[in-house]
Amino acid sequence: MSPVSRGGRGMGRGAGAGTCRGQGRTGAGRGRMGGPAAAGATGVCRCTSCGHTQPHERGFPCIELKCPQCGAGMIRQ
Repeated sequence: MSPVSRGGRGMGRGAGAGTCRGQGRTGAGRGRMGGPAAAGATGVCRCTSCGHTQPHERGFPCIELKCPQCGAGMIRQ
C-alpha cells in the first residue's frame, strides 16, 4: 500500500494539523514560565535582605550575585 492511498493523507508537505504550537491565547510572545521574553540589558539588582541596589551587569544574572553589604542573594528589579 502506498502512502498516498490512505484516505488522502500522504507523507508530503500538505496542510495537515501539524505539531507546532502557535501563538495561542496565553502563550503569545512570552518566554519560559509565562514571563517576559527577556528582562533586557537595563535594570538593577536588589538584595532580598537589606534592600541594597546596584546596576545590573549584562551577562551576570542577579540571582547568582551576593550582596556586597550583607552577603544575601540578589534579585532582578
